[in-house]
Order: sequence, then structure tokens, then C-alpha cells
Amino acid sequence: MPSVSFVSLGCAKNLVDTEVMIAKLGAAGYELVGDSELADTVVINTCAFIDPAKAESTEVILEHAQRKSKGQQLVVAGCLAQRYGEQLQALIPEIDGVVGTGAYGSIVELLDDVNAGRKPVRLDFEAEPEHDFLPRLITTPRATAYLKVAEGCDHPCTFCIIPKLRGKFRSRSTESILKEAQALAANGTKELILIAQDTSMYGRDRGAKRGGLAALLEDLHEVDGLEWIRLLYLYPATVDRELIDAMASLPKVCKYMDMPLQHAHPDVLRAMLRPSNGERYLEIINEFRERVPGITMRSTFIVGFPGETQEHVRYLEEWIGRAELDRVGFFEYSSEEGTPGATLSGKVPARERRKRLLQLREAQRLASERARARRIGTTVRVLVEEQRPLRKSDPFREAIGASRVWVGRSQGEAPGVDGSIYFSGEAEAGSFVNVTLDGIGPFDFYGRIATREPLVV
Repeated sequence: MPSVSFVSLGCAKNLVDTEVMIAKLGAAGYELVGDSELADTVVINTCAFIDPAKAESTEVILEHAQRKSKGQQLVVAGCLAQRYGEQLQALIPEIDGVVGTGAYGSIVELLDDVNAGRKPVRLDFEAEPEHDFLPRLITTPRATAYLKVAEGCDHPCTFCIIPKLRGKFRSRSTESILKEAQALAANGTKELILIAQDTSMYGRDRGAKRGGLAALLEDLHEVDGLEWIRLLYLYPATVDRELIDAMASLPKVCKYMDMPLQHAHPDVLRAMLRPSNGERYLEIINEFRERVPGITMRSTFIVGFPGETQEHVRYLEEWIGRAELDRVGFFEYSSEEGTPGATLSGKVPARERRKRLLQLREAQRLASERARARRIGTTVRVLVEEQRPLRKSDPFREAIGASRVWVGRSQGEAPGVDGSIYFSGEAEAGSFVNVTLDGIGPFDFYGRIATREPLVV
């Protein structure tokens, strides 16, 4: 039986692609092994969104190329493959095959070509137009799984290379999504995380002028076994009233909003070709808060975009204080080859970008503390993920008063980006418990098992 080992880099969308490839190869008779040195084939699923991601992907490829054993095959997949496939193979002759972001569904056929001595390069965006992602081998904790509802992006953001890496926006059919959701739920998934480059645009390319995502949520809400449906990566111009109503009325839909805004000053947003302005963004945020009490909000911002001035930074700093989002991620602008942003004048020096980033992070730290402090004393429903010993460095070790602690998340925490809830008491991984939040650390909450029902979601 031939064996294969995977290295998956980058975002959750990439992780779904990796899970599909693993399952397809498993169905074709390949054995999955954890140690790449023992595998007949190593597949590296790469990221190329910004320079650090490209550097990491390239470094991992080179590491595996250098220790590639005789007879072993090396395949590069994902965004870096889509962007630089033929150049990669020319520069690194140890690469035996390349498969891009739209053709990974043909991974079995590609490995057939590789094993036949050919060096295939497959970069066709239309290899799997319906995006049939079954079968999948889930690599996240059993109770949680990502579900990709669309591929690609149509937005013209001047800093972003994604449309070239993933193609035009293409929604999956409702039927294929429901079929996958039902299969995941039957296998034990309780938290379903919907992802796309612009999740709130779902269905518009299939004729729905608005309400497409809301209609999908109503269908998913009826899937037996699912407890939570979480939305990631909303877009301010495609969020509609129907979506907010669905979040407010459907109990399974998490009261959680992740909407990357990238900036708030209108001048910078215009240069980015992003929609609207900071005042409109505050209106959207307030509408969510009014319609969905207890909602947790997350966003991301780019610091140091070409032409950004100190005035723009001060505006964003003040806006952060007014918005009081629960969590925000900040990224220094990365000039990406092939994007309009790379040709703009007014580049911000790296040292100044770093200074601005620290300034804005401090503003958000204060805003987050205010937002998170309002949750202390509430009781929340928590999905239990694991139990582990408390470390001496844990800031709430004495407050919990136990040597081991359970770790989980409420509806207000997405996996991998938002921290966790640490608590003591009797629990079981994969179950739900009610936890009273007693306090906060720099990133996480701590508390204890509660007997009463949650006061907030």
C-alpha cells in the first residue's frame, strides 16, 4: 500500500482542501502516515497570501526537498503552487508534481502521473465546479469542522492577491453543502464553521440578490446533530438585513461576527478599493448589537498601507475606541507582486509601520478589556475541547485552584484566533457545559462549572 504524508499551511480554507485530498487518496488506497520521512509521497499544501506566508511555504518546501529520500515523491499544492507552479518546479527540481487551488480534487490522478515518471502541473480553476468536498477526513477536534461554502473572490481590493490565487467567486450548490453538513454531523460534528473569502456573498453568483446566506443558514439549522453554526469572514458590503435577522432568530447560529474591515479612514479605504467608510462600519456594528444582544465581534486591520498618514492612524485609533470590538488582529501591509497596491506611491517605512501597529494594538487592548470585562459574571455554554495541567506561567493558576483544567470555547470564541475558556469541574471532551466566567487573562477567560442555564450565549 503506497503511503502519503501531508503538511498543511495557511488558513482554514487550505485546511479543508488538505482534508479533501487526504480522504480522496485514502479512498484510492493510500495510507496516511505522520512521519514524512517514512512516506512514499509528501504533499505540502502552501499559502501565498502575504510575504511571511510565502517565505514559510518556500522554507518548508526546501526543507523537504533537501531531505527527500531515494524514490520518494514531493508534491506542492495550494496557493504558492497556483501562483508560481512552473517556476517552483524549475527552481526546485526535487518537486515531482504541482497542483493548484482549483485542481486539488484531481490529486489521485496527479499522483498517478507522478508515479509514472511524469512531472505534472495542474492549475485549472474549473477542475471541480460543484466543489464536491466529500469524502473528507476531519483533522480538527471531532466536535468542530470547517465547511467551505464558496471559492474565490470578485472584490478588487488593491492589497490582495486572492482573486489570482483562487479565481472568481463561485458559490457551492445548497445541495452539496447540505450533503456535506449532514455527513459531518453524522460523524460527530457539533460546531460547523462556514468559511469563504466573502461568506456573506454566498449565493449572489447563483442569482440571489440578497438573503442567500440567510437562506442557507435556515437549511443548515434543520440538520440533526448540529449545535452551533459559526460564520467567519463576512464582508461589509454584502452583509444584509436578512443575515442579521437569521443570526438573531436561529438559535444554532452563533452570536459571533467576524468581519475584516482593514481600515476605517475613508481616504485609505478608497485607496484600498474597499467599500464605504468608518462611520458606516459603526452603523453596521451597532445594528448587529441591537438585533443580536450579547454578540461577540472580531475584525482585522492593515497598518501602513501606501499613503497612510499619521492623521489616518489617529482616526483609526479613535475609531477603535468607539467601536469597542471584542478582538482585532493587526497586520503590517505587505506589498504583493501583481497587485495594484504594489505600484502605489507613499510607501510607509517598515520601522514606522511597526510603530503604528504597536500604537493601534494598545488602543485595541484597552477596548478589548472594556468589552471583555462586561462578560465577567455571566454564565455561558461552552464546548469542551480538552483537559490539561495548568502551567506555572498561567496567569489564572491561583484563581482556578486546581492542578488540571478543562479548556473550551463559548459562541464568543472561534478556534485558533480568539483564546479559550479555562475552567474546573467535571466535564468530557466534545460535550457542552455551562461555565460561569470569573475573570480574564491577557487573552482568555477562566471560570467554573455552573449549575444554572447560560445567561448569555
